[in-house]
Amino acid sequence: MIKFNWALFFACIVSFSASSATLTPAQGVSILYINGHEAKSKIGKNEIPKGETQLIVRMDKQLGRGGSRKVFTSDPYVLTVLVSGDEIKIGHPVARSVSEANRAFRELNPDWKLTQDGEKIDYTQEPLPKKQGAMPFLGLGAIVSDYNESRGIDFSNDVLISTQAGGEESQVTKSYQSPKQLPIKSNGSGLSLEQVKVWYKAASKTERRAFHHWMLDEER
Repeated sequence: MIKFNWALFFACIVSFSASSATLTPAQGVSILYINGHEAKSKIGKNEIPKGETQLIVRMDKQLGRGGSRKVFTSDPYVLTVLVSGDEIKIGHPVARSVSEANRAFRELNPDWKLTQDGEKIDYTQEPLPKKQGAMPFLGLGAIVSDYNESRGIDFSNDVLISTQAGGEESQVTKSYQSPKQLPIKSNGSGLSLEQVKVWYKAASKTERRAFHHWMLDEER
């Protein structure tokens, strides 16, 4: 009887995984920064890495009707999302008028619409701290850098990591790990079944299909 090697299994499955996903903003959403770097396109599609990803976003939209139409621009927000699928879409909070938009952002917890491969996903958010004065977000790149440094957030090869003292995670970083970040325990038998279950739950539809094909091939 052939012994099933979990480590080999995991290595095969990860090899099918794409290293990035596509981020698509809805009309009225501006993508400003991705993992500390200025977005290549504010209103178009961007490629983002899988794993925990930091987005600096803003709502920019003309609201109202007729002569009362006005442009609403929100403050930038820091969103952190766990990317494991192929396509992330982001929409702004429901707002048909400037007054409605102001209400949506008043509590500093606006309801951004995020989906991954068509399904809603969780995220954390925080308003980007502003400077004093008439132009509080002038020099946005420096503001983003200061924000990340103050919270012990760093990026290695465009992947979000935490560098807080004591090994604690920052408040914007979830403890959940993407498949590529899963630790492999050295227990003599490779990966544990629980680790594989965690990977499967976080995997995209494409990755799960690849897994099923691999399993069928192994059973032949």
